[in-house]
Amino acid sequence: MEPAGDLGERPELSTLGPEAWQPPAAASFVVRSHTDDEIQSTSWDGKPRLVIFYLGFGCLHCVEQLKAFGPHIEAFKEAGINVIGISSEDTATLAKGIAAFEESIAVPLFSDPDASAFKAYRCWDDFESVALHGTFLIDAAGHVRWQDIGPEPFVDVEFLLNESKRLLSPGE
Repeated sequence: MEPAGDLGERPELSTLGPEAWQPPAAASFVVRSHTDDEIQSTSWDGKPRLVIFYLGFGCLHCVEQLKAFGPHIEAFKEAGINVIGISSEDTATLAKGIAAFEESIAVPLFSDPDASAFKAYRCWDDFESVALHGTFLIDAAGHVRWQDIGPEPFVDVEFLLNESKRLLSPGE
């Protein structure tokens, strides 16, 4: 059977696929520290980073996630990856949560009370108008190399550490 003649011009296959694909650029954002200092995402430009969007200390799953990442922070640092957490709480609530936490938190935490960063990273349910959990690996050039967004936080830290090293290695 002859293919239809009205399909249009077909590009060479070598111009399509992984050689032409680029990871998407990470959105820029402005968040606040628990002491109400403004922090811009450009603070991490030129450095790989793992950005964890979490709902706050009122979410027990989020607390479990922060605890799961804590023991691995040094391994991420050794791999050249900064890890930060962005909460949907306001700065006062974030400060109370940090102060009330039973142990020190290895992940630097920031506040995004207007959810602008959550929305820029699609960690937002427009229908319910609520924040979602999200974890993003961003390379030194500012491209999203890996992401997980959903109703549950990502907690397989060892997998993510190994995958981060793989994705950030030359040639990937």
